[in-house]
Amino acid sequence: MGSGGLIAAAALVGVVAAGAGGLAAPGDPDEVWRDTGLRVVDRATRADDECASHSFGQVQELLKAVPCVALDRMLLTVTDDKGGTAVVFVAWIEFDDRDKAAEFKRLEDVHGTGDLVPLSGSLLRIEDVPFTALNYDSTVVDGVTVVIAEAENVAGGFTAEYLDDIAAVAVLTPRP
Repeated sequence: MGSGGLIAAAALVGVVAAGAGGLAAPGDPDEVWRDTGLRVVDRATRADDECASHSFGQVQELLKAVPCVALDRMLLTVTDDKGGTAVVFVAWIEFDDRDKAAEFKRLEDVHGTGDLVPLSGSLLRIEDVPFTALNYDSTVVDGVTVVIAEAENVAGGFTAEYLDDIAAVAVLTPRP
């Protein structure tokens, strides 16, 4: 499947979610992937009640000054029918008000300002993959939770555009 199909699937999921009264993802975490030609192979999640120690750079400095109230991180692998595999990092960063969430998203969306630390690949029995944040997407749900997603190629040669599309679908994944 080319990236056009993945984009169409992501758009369809977005329309369905928006039609349900906002940018809410379906309850089944694999549902967002069903029509993309990708399937989730494995996933690991972690929940924390603070963010600064799980971040670096200017993002960490902001999170020290503007603490989050909750952080959920997920690492997952997705594969296509040709044997291609990508690893995807998704994080839900919850704040106690909309202004703090918006301030965090503004900084996080600027490449090179720091980031959240992904979960270790060892949780999925894969080597750690260096996340570049070049294949990235983000959104805000419920006004106070910023969702970020990054995707990297593991095997199969996914293009950067395709990895961007994977990240765009990943931000729709329901929070664990």
